[in-house]
Amino acid sequence: MNPILRKLMDAGARPERVILGLISGTSADSIAVAICRIRGGGVPGPGRTGAAVELIHEHDHPYDPHVKLQVLRAGDLKTREVAELNVRVGELFAEACLAAIAAAGLSPNDVDLIGSHGQTLYHHSSIPGAPRATLQVGDGDEIAERTGITVVSDFRTRDVAAGGEGAPLTAFTDTILFAPRDGETTRRVILNLGGIANVTILDSDPEHVYGFDTGPANALLDRLAIRISGGALACDLDGRIARSGTIREPLLESLLRDDPFLSRKPPKSTGFEMYGDAFLDRAIALHGHADADLMATLTEFTARTITLALRQFTPAGGVDELVVAGGGVRNPALLDRIKSNAFPIRVRLSDELGVPISAREAMGFAVLAHEALLGHPTSLPSVTGARRAATLGKWSYASS
Repeated sequence: MNPILRKLMDAGARPERVILGLISGTSADSIAVAICRIRGGGVPGPGRTGAAVELIHEHDHPYDPHVKLQVLRAGDLKTREVAELNVRVGELFAEACLAAIAAAGLSPNDVDLIGSHGQTLYHHSSIPGAPRATLQVGDGDEIAERTGITVVSDFRTRDVAAGGEGAPLTAFTDTILFAPRDGETTRRVILNLGGIANVTILDSDPEHVYGFDTGPANALLDRLAIRISGGALACDLDGRIARSGTIREPLLESLLRDDPFLSRKPPKSTGFEMYGDAFLDRAIALHGHADADLMATLTEFTARTITLALRQFTPAGGVDELVVAGGGVRNPALLDRIKSNAFPIRVRLSDELGVPISAREAMGFAVLAHEALLGHPTSLPSVTGARRAATLGKWSYASS
């Protein structure tokens, strides 16, 4: 038997494994890495212990500014540039893996598997008449070759092939990371504030778990901060720009009223094709300026799209608590508006449940790779609308 396959089989037979997960969000701010020790396997539930995830080390790796610029202008790239970007992002992801492993005091031989989401260049928004398609760069073979560790990557495409949205994928991992324990009955929703906002509505029965993208999170706010500051800022640091501005209610109401994505019923997903430069250009044209008032208005727009989705598309029994993770938590102006609009729902940070806000998605891709190793289905048709559950990800075997 192939010795690499034998090594993977041996790892799968052990009671616990060390898995590295990594992702860069749509804003390409940095590469988030989580090294996890995972015991057992599967989704916890009545009579099932399921997988237990321990975060060993979290690492935030800087993005090369030139590569980030290419990612943000992906719509303008030619075929050759996209192909080269696929390699370059793979190189950066490999660098991030090796840096995280060293910082954790480990060696590559200590890591059983890498789960890499990649860098999204395109994700459909179910545009009428257009085929569903998704594209993440960051070649898994490049990562495997440079780290010597087997990689599972390109998780979205199998779900799309099965008729699903291909997102949000972390709904499955939330059933493990945030599973109710010890008879807990709290009705819990997990909210991730990346470039795009998505929610997972948890249930003790995995078949009744569902989730969807609610709309933008950081995508519009980061892009506007860049324009207001002339490139000096990559985001609205501490929400200062939004807090110095005034919400323009007529503009806000117009943006909410004229947005076709918001009224669509789940399953649904989106990306910066809908909430990127074109949306921002339209908002600036309607307002007349790229200024603090527009930042305040788009911050409120973002918060309202999230809470509107909760009221429209969550179960009749309601929600007890909203658990928030992701980079958007670092924007207190956005978080305050979410709390205000969500009241009386209790809002908590994922840190309180043992999942650091900045590590949740990277931990999720460690979980997806781990469950793929064990042969478990890792998509949720109740979330993505796929015809069937599938084991997601493509394999790039270790170089040695």
